[in-house]
Amino acid sequence: MPNQTNLLSKEKTQAQNRVWVRIASACNNKCIFCLDSDAQNGTFSDETEVKKQIYDGFKKGRENRVIISGGEASINPKFAEYVQYAKEIGYDRVQTVTNGNSFASEDFCKKVFDAGLEEVTFSFHGHNPILHDYLVATPGAFKKSLKGLIFIKKNYPNIIINIDVVVNKINVTFLPEIVKFFMKLGVYEFDLLQIIPFGRGFGENKDKLFYNIEENIKYLQETWKLSRIPGMYMWTNRFPAEAFIGYEDLIQDPWKIKGEIMGEAFSTFEKFVKSEGKIKPGCLGITCNFCFQNQYCHNFIKHIKTTKILNPEKYEIISGEEFPSHVYKKYGNDREDFIQYLKGVKKPLINIPKCLGGSGLYQTYNDIKEEKTLEDYTYKYIGNLYRKKALFCKDCIYNEKCDGIHINFIRSYGFNILQPIKTP
Repeated sequence: MPNQTNLLSKEKTQAQNRVWVRIASACNNKCIFCLDSDAQNGTFSDETEVKKQIYDGFKKGRENRVIISGGEASINPKFAEYVQYAKEIGYDRVQTVTNGNSFASEDFCKKVFDAGLEEVTFSFHGHNPILHDYLVATPGAFKKSLKGLIFIKKNYPNIIINIDVVVNKINVTFLPEIVKFFMKLGVYEFDLLQIIPFGRGFGENKDKLFYNIEENIKYLQETWKLSRIPGMYMWTNRFPAEAFIGYEDLIQDPWKIKGEIMGEAFSTFEKFVKSEGKIKPGCLGITCNFCFQNQYCHNFIKHIKTTKILNPEKYEIISGEEFPSHVYKKYGNDREDFIQYLKGVKKPLINIPKCLGGSGLYQTYNDIKEEKTLEDYTYKYIGNLYRKKALFCKDCIYNEKCDGIHINFIRSYGFNILQPIKTP
């Protein structure tokens, strides 16, 4: 069952205005899975441009957080200056994501914390030097970064520390132990990131790093179980939703797709949508099978020429909801409330699977688009077209023609609202 309290708490956090600012295209590790390796040219971002991004990103009247990143942001000589500038602008929280090497220096820690740095996300990909140092291709990195983490915990107790882990074929079987190791050090917030098919990780090390989710589901489920420990705060990124049966509140907020599509890749995806799929992203191809955005792209391509549903007024359209809180408010707090709501509708249901009394019809983008823009498709996809089925749905006689149900119904009520129909 999804944990409703965790889900609603995360929803509030995601409502923050989060501004990512890259200040370095350089790094002092050489992670074998690095998705950003193609952008690493050994340079630091232009000071004027960095400060402009920090300034422009701030939104009055909102809770504002800036995440200063790289490459490895901490090796930029102006790192502390940018932290201080963000605080002067008025940001509520200044955070960095780091490999942790710089934080082994006590002088460096004092400088950046005095400047106003409030949250440090350490990237650890193993719970010992053998595993971590191999993955970051930097001997001594684990010992150095761990020294910094322990120093901060001891001397700067008000600094928020969390851990991110890039999950891959080499460390997935150790994932529960990695989380437990850092819990023993007093860290109770984790961001677990599924490896994605870009950069060094795919180009040079694909066979070493990419793994089958179903074959390793027990290690993932053991890890998800740790999220139920009181005080634990666990985030996940880019994992397929199907990996979270019983822990659906851990499925990443679908609105994070907006940040990935409409960030640095904006122009690529804008051409893709405006050309109606004729100008395809350069990554389209072998990477798709490993990419979290697969469904976003292929849904668009698949339905470019789909005809609209005839006489939609004859049906009850159950659209997706933007947030779980909206789901609970409209349909009730548990799956039984939702099922009873559907049973009470007199018209045939659209966007609902057969196992929940649906007609088997689903809206496509052609049914709901207002204008042919990247923004329109992205918002419509996240809000209504992003649907999922459970792994066990493959046993259903309607599986091939079923799109499942909107992701926020899954996050709110769990995959078990879906029940495979095995006989006509």
